[in-house]
Amino acid sequence: MPKIVALNGSPRRQGSTAALVEEIVKGAVLQGAEADIYDLNGMNIRGCQSCYTCKSEGRCAVQDDMQELYGQIAAADGLILGTPVYMWQMSAQLKLAVDRLLPFLKPGYVSALAPGKKVVLAVTQGREGTAMFRPYFEQVAKNLLFLGFGACEILIAGGTRQPADLLKQAEVLAEARRLGEWLAESGPEDAADSPE
Repeated sequence: MPKIVALNGSPRRQGSTAALVEEIVKGAVLQGAEADIYDLNGMNIRGCQSCYTCKSEGRCAVQDDMQELYGQIAAADGLILGTPVYMWQMSAQLKLAVDRLLPFLKPGYVSALAPGKKVVLAVTQGREGTAMFRPYFEQVAKNLLFLGFGACEILIAGGTRQPADLLKQAEVLAEARRLGEWLAESGPEDAADSPE
């Protein structure tokens, strides 16, 4: 059974980002996946301390809630990273967790992640048009590929100040479900939105 882990980087547990993440999860569950959703805002996650224990000992020295997430991400077939756009970027809550993924990169820039692990960047924003912030998230996707994820897709839902705004967007909801199905599929990882 495929395993999906979702990290909601919004401070709103039931906001637009949570709703978008849940739609992606629904698509994965329909394909037989099991999914766990973590609300990062309520977790104890410190910033990277730049101590490089992860390089010398193969593990992060900071003992906080990321320790649980390391095991969950390592065991997962797919990862969903959900965030609202804050200051043209991902939220601080998600950035803390993304920075702490460094232990998955071994010395010599070799990934410790199992091959073929997929990731979806699920983004919500109040602005209607979705082009302005996309280059930033494309760069984030490139970093995730460098870290060792096998493929990355990006879904940006514009005009989503509250969950009701998202639930009116049939095309976005359909794409969210498709991405959930994609996360749960096994086989070659071909992602149309994967950065080159």
